[in-house]
Amino acid sequence: MDGVKILASGFQEDEKVEIGKLVSAMGGVLHTKASLDVSFVIVKNALAAKYKWALNISKKPIVSFSWLQQCWIEHRVVPQEGYRVLPFSGLNISVSGIPAGELKEMAKLILQNGGRYSADLTRKCTHLICDISFLHFFSWRYF
Repeated sequence: MDGVKILASGFQEDEKVEIGKLVSAMGGVLHTKASLDVSFVIVKNALAAKYKWALNISKKPIVSFSWLQQCWIEHRVVPQEGYRVLPFSGLNISVSGIPAGELKEMAKLILQNGGRYSADLTRKCTHLICDISFLHFFSWRYF
């Protein structure tokens, strides 16, 4: 990992310290700020502050912490396939007001892209997908 530049985002301070130790021990450099010369961006999930930046601006591989652990185990930079952070990773998504056939397909796509599907809208939900008429009814009734 000599010279490999890593940016980590979405982690607690103690987790960042551990990431920094692993990266340094393998000869890499942990960046604390976004920079176009980073090689990889390690994020906890798609909610991490630098996820969108990495996806849309830097266009660098976005990988999970388990990628770094595997690099440590194998003593090399391993391919990122299988360690990429999927776009719905960390999201708990509920779907309402959608026909049953479409609902099933949406739930499947949510799961395939790393999210959690919730049949019920609860406080744990981070996102709601709904028919616009449902949203209008919901907001008028409850807010």
